[in-house]
Amino acid sequence: LAVALGALHYLALFLQLGGATRPAGHAPWDNHVSGHALFTETPHDMTARTGEDVEMACSFRGSGSPSYSLEIQWWYVRSHRDWTDKQAWASNQLKASQQEDAGKEATKISVVKVVGSNISHKLRLSRVKPTDEGTYECRVIDFSDGKARHHKVKAYLRVQPGENSVLHLPEAPPAAPAPQPPKPGKELRKRSVDQEACSL
Repeated sequence: LAVALGALHYLALFLQLGGATRPAGHAPWDNHVSGHALFTETPHDMTARTGEDVEMACSFRGSGSPSYSLEIQWWYVRSHRDWTDKQAWASNQLKASQQEDAGKEATKISVVKVVGSNISHKLRLSRVKPTDEGTYECRVIDFSDGKARHHKVKAYLRVQPGENSVLHLPEAPPAAPAPQPPKPGKELRKRSVDQEACSL
C-alpha cells in the first residue's frame, strides 16, 4: 500500500511538472498561471466613505522552488467603472492586451521587488476622497523562467460621501460694513457752525 501511495504521489508530481511547460507565444498580460504559480490573496471591489482608510492586499506565489526575481506593482486607473463592468472576470484574474492598457489613464502607485518565490504587498490609502474612486490593479512580473511573465488582478473602489460630510460651497466675499449713523454730538456742532455762518 505504501509503495502504491508513493507511486501515485510521484505520478501526480510528474503531471504537475509536465503542466508547467509554457506555450511559446502568450499575451503580454496573461492570467494563465502555470505550475503552482498563483495569486494567493487578491483585492476585492469595495465601497468606502469619504475620510476612511482603505487597504487592498495582493499576494503571489511563484511556480519555482529556487529563488528568482519577482516584482509587484500597484496601479490606479481613473474611474473606469463602465470599463470594469464590461470585462469578463474569471476568478478575479484576467487576460489583458497592450491595446487595452494603452487607452486608459493609469498611474503607477508603488513597486516592490524581491528575490524569492513569494511576494506580497498591501496598498494602503489614508482618508480616501471621491477622486480616489476607480480601478486599482495589482500587477506581478514573474521572472521564473528567465523571461518576464505578467499577471494582474483588479478591484474597483467606490467612494461615497461620509455621514458627517458637509457640502462646501465657495464662500461669498464679506459684505462691506453698514455705515454707522453719526454721533449726535458731532452733528450738533456742525449745525451750530452752519447757523452761525447764516446769522452773520
